Amino acid sequence: MGRWLRRLGLTLLFLVIAANAFILLTGRTYMYKGIKETYLIGRSGPGIYDSLVFPSRTIPGSNDTDGWLREGKAKALDADQLQALKELETTSFLVIQRGEIVAEHYFNAHTKNTLSNSFSAAKSVIGLLIGIAVDKGLIESLDQPITDFLDFIAPKDSIVTIRHLLGMTSDIDWSESGANPFSDNAEAYYGSDLRATMQKQPFKGSPNKVFDYASGNSQLLGFILEKATGQTVSEFMSENLWQKIHAESDALWSLDSENGSEKAFCCLYSTTRDYARLGQLIINGGTWGADTIISNFMLEEITTNYMLDGNRENHRYGLHYWILKDPSQKVIYARGIKGQYVISIPDLDVVIVRTGHKRLEKAGEENVKTGEEYMLDHPMDLFLYLDIAQQLLDR
Repeated sequence: MGRWLRRLGLTLLFLVIAANAFILLTGRTYMYKGIKETYLIGRSGPGIYDSLVFPSRTIPGSNDTDGWLREGKAKALDADQLQALKELETTSFLVIQRGEIVAEHYFNAHTKNTLSNSFSAAKSVIGLLIGIAVDKGLIESLDQPITDFLDFIAPKDSIVTIRHLLGMTSDIDWSESGANPFSDNAEAYYGSDLRATMQKQPFKGSPNKVFDYASGNSQLLGFILEKATGQTVSEFMSENLWQKIHAESDALWSLDSENGSEKAFCCLYSTTRDYARLGQLIINGGTWGADTIISNFMLEEITTNYMLDGNRENHRYGLHYWILKDPSQKVIYARGIKGQYVISIPDLDVVIVRTGHKRLEKAGEENVKTGEEYMLDHPMDLFLYLDIAQQLLDR
């Protein structure tokens, strides 16, 4: 027994030494942070409360709360709806119509004051901020070359434009994965120098040919915002978006290092109710009260299906916003990897916000009926939230 334990101990020691050598030799030192904040605390990946373990920048809430959100006569979720939400480890579910709460439910320790990670839903916020910067003349147009702003991009890549980044068609060489510790996503999430990370990411040279969802596009847009505005992403958002939609609570945006750059591809933290304000802004056509936050023209560009080279429509994506072309109504939404959703249904004046820990797989041909092909490639849980909301509205 003692010999067996010694052998096990030596094997484990060898594995630790080998792992350390690999990390150091490949320069993947970000993995130490990843291991500490995941495997060593019983997780296998990022979490929705990770603002506690990364530096962040505060985006102050508004002192002038406008009373947009009315309590109304909120409807209770029935047992089946609650069970379906619990099975996906939902932490909050909010349905609003015409500024009135239809349903609002929080699970476990999550409350209306809890800040939760947006994950990739933050990409849609970046899309809005780029549009606002164009409206202000800080960026000439969406078709401006990214080399006008990023001095570390090779001159040969001047064919890549801001529109290509927004539409996920830049042809950047990026490994997109929320679970693979060797992916570019993992390095960007757990690393401490996003600019150095992005300087290593080449473009393959054929923009606007193929939709290839890559978080590196969004991070480059974050750096473009910094250069174009002379402000941090959080400062520009606070002044031109968060304050103007009268967000009630402070938000946070995770940084790569203390006083560093925002992780523009993810990691905005907000309350469920303030996420809903972002959804309502879409329904309002870019206005809030008497203020135009983003021009209707620019908002239409962002939330219209992207046209690839050869006039091929991307049936599910615009410019950093997801689009569901339901025959009965257009659905515009932001989404994150753990099932974060900010859903806008303009025809119904409905906003749905869902936060949580799990998301279902995307709909494939095997689970889509004839006549429902519009569901293809959208996560199946999206339709659960839409169905629950519709049931509540029909009561």
